Amino acid sequence: MTSAVRFRGMRVAPIALSVVAVAVVAAGCFPNGEYPDTSLTVVTESCRTVNEVARPLQEMMWDAYLQGVQLRPETVSYALPGWNPPGIESCYRSLEGQQWWRNYYCFWGNCGMAAVPGTSVHGHGKAVDFQDQFGELTFDSPGYVYLANNAWRFGFFHPDWAEWWSPNAEAWHWEHS
Repeated sequence: MTSAVRFRGMRVAPIALSVVAVAVVAAGCFPNGEYPDTSLTVVTESCRTVNEVARPLQEMMWDAYLQGVQLRPETVSYALPGWNPPGIESCYRSLEGQQWWRNYYCFWGNCGMAAVPGTSVHGHGKAVDFQDQFGELTFDSPGYVYLANNAWRFGFFHPDWAEWWSPNAEAWHWEHS
């Protein structure tokens, strides 16, 4: 017979504690930008997402392709020569990457274009910055039009703060619920 242990004042079998630990890890309860590799899935060379977002993202990109839109996570960087980000992270963004992009945009006097490090949705692997066959998305590009009409079917949405009327509008930024 397995002996019980105390957890928050209750007698609990060790196996129950293991189940709780696995559930916490599976739920993605990691600090923003500090997710372990085991909780992330590589979707493209420039994109890793939290595991549960990878499949809907891949399915959405395939659906877009079937509709003639070459939708994919961004692969371009807008850095200064000799001042490069730690990696192109168009989906999950490490804390280091969040800090780099915040510094980059603040250097240009536009801090609003990057979240305060540790608060970005990218830091939870649930945001994607997209491009299409014409490059970075604009509000009238085929990729944006596709997403506006179809993203909801795959659990993605365009947040209000990124809409065209926002001071920090980003047609390319989409999030998974």
